[in-house]
Amino acid sequence: MTRPSPARSNGLSRWPLKTSAVVVTSAGAILILYGLIVGFIIKPPALGWVGFAIMSTVVLGLCAFAPLAFERTRVSAPQPADPVDRQKRLLVVADSHCDANALCDEILARHGDAVATHVVVPVRVSHLHFVTDDENHEWREARRSLLHTVGLLQQRAAVATGSVGSDKPLESMTDALGSFPATHVLLATPEEESYWLERDLLPKARSLTRIPVTQVVVPATSPRMRTALDAVRQCGQPSEKRAT
Repeated sequence: MTRPSPARSNGLSRWPLKTSAVVVTSAGAILILYGLIVGFIIKPPALGWVGFAIMSTVVLGLCAFAPLAFERTRVSAPQPADPVDRQKRLLVVADSHCDANALCDEILARHGDAVATHVVVPVRVSHLHFVTDDENHEWREARRSLLHTVGLLQQRAAVATGSVGSDKPLESMTDALGSFPATHVLLATPEEESYWLERDLLPKARSLTRIPVTQVVVPATSPRMRTALDAVRQCGQPSEKRAT
């Protein structure tokens, strides 16, 4: 198993919500400083302060919206890995909340003739990540799902490998295609609403590669089951630190 590179494991560019919070805070501090300077030196009338308040609201709104609007639209596809032969190789990009057993059933039913399968599980970012900053927990959840899925595939005689992706599924897909010579991509999402499931994800994925891309919806692992699996994984194992 491989971890995401340190460049993608850290940094504000990975978290659009955190980026928005930082940008808005910085812009707010600048506006407050500017307001203090104007208030003490120029001393504008009440109407001037109204205009300043409107301008500040517009600026803060733009600062908050820009990272959310453009963060996930810039996915650069690296040069795909060259195929070594004409045999089928499957790349699976799966939400960490997909039930591993159901996912394996779908993979083997649809692509059981693949000579190799590589599973990528993107990090599933919570809505409160920019507040809690619990990146380690989110990465561990993705890794737990990955290990469970790959282990089940290997138990069923499939040649399977895997890696944890970034928090962007499209970026995770293109990164994997740069090292794994896939002939087909399968996007797997749970029946529940997937946090990283972007609108028009399938067309966007197809626009980034020439190989066939399909999507499957599988049952989600229950929260209780995810908690139990986390407890089993951590039992008797030393704590693991992320690479920096």
